[in-house]
Amino acid sequence: MQRILLATAALTLVAADRDALVAELNQWNKAFGPSYLPTGVDAANTEDLLVRLQAAKDAIAAVSKEQPTATFGIGPFSLYSAKEFQNYLRRSFAPGAALLQDAPRVEDRGVGGANGTLDWSATSCMNPVKDQGKCSSAWVFSTTASVEAAHCIVTGSLLNVSEQDVVSCDRDQLDEGCRGGLEFTAMDWIGKNGICLAKDYPYTSGSDGTNGVCQTTCKKQMLAVEGHAWATGELKLETALLKQPITAAVIAANDAWQHYTSGVVTSCPGNTLDHSVLVVGYGAENGVDYFKVRSSWGAAWGDKGYIKLQRGVGGKGMCNVAEFPIYPKLKGTPMPTTAPVPTKPAC
Repeated sequence: MQRILLATAALTLVAADRDALVAELNQWNKAFGPSYLPTGVDAANTEDLLVRLQAAKDAIAAVSKEQPTATFGIGPFSLYSAKEFQNYLRRSFAPGAALLQDAPRVEDRGVGGANGTLDWSATSCMNPVKDQGKCSSAWVFSTTASVEAAHCIVTGSLLNVSEQDVVSCDRDQLDEGCRGGLEFTAMDWIGKNGICLAKDYPYTSGSDGTNGVCQTTCKKQMLAVEGHAWATGELKLETALLKQPITAAVIAANDAWQHYTSGVVTSCPGNTLDHSVLVVGYGAENGVDYFKVRSSWGAAWGDKGYIKLQRGVGGKGMCNVAEFPIYPKLKGTPMPTTAPVPTKPAC
């Protein structure tokens, strides 16, 4: 009799756990929805989605224990398996990885040590966070955000330029739209050819993951940028940030990035560069120095679209953020009041 009662209680507990998981899945669908499911996953297959959600909860519990200075939770990528998230990211640099071998090596093995807080995202030279969607175009979004900021720094005017123009039309060297590309080749392309405004050439590749056909009817804007430069190593990255935001390639195919919500990431498993971001500043939180980084996964991901990576680790930096930092060269003299002034830490 006792065995029957225990078995019944166990079944009831399992049913209760499932009901709670179903409620969480409903919340995820309300917040994000089928557009955030991996390609090929059936939104009507509830059992599969519940298994995926439980796997995410297990991963979140593990990474939260490993990294107490950051918080992790259910987000837009939570129903991706680790392999699916890895595949989604790693297309971004596949075509141009060889070109990075010609980039400057990280000679500076010192650690970053700038005091105070610097944040370009709090200035009038940065548009709201955007979402690349199903297209592996992070390299485009980090580049456009960097050239928008650079142009604003010189002219005082913030433009909203067209990512679709770069995705569909830039074929310099190995830039291939949703099949991947590199920031510095895109910067050079924009500097030479100009770029359309987003209102004239809206972004569509995020919905279907295809490049689309290059449109040539929109009017190109010539921006106040020319070519590119490197800021390898944490110290050079900190110095370059005093003038403008900096693009960077990072290692992001791990639980920390997939489930990040706030705080400072202090561990970054993996060894393959797979995502392109914009470094917008630095500071310290709860005694941990960080670089503030903008992704292109929308404001629903992370901390309103941003993530903080531990600063002061030296070498290539946390998640390799200091390995290949690149920025567009300014064409002209910066406006005197555009740049944020680093604020001193409280005593």
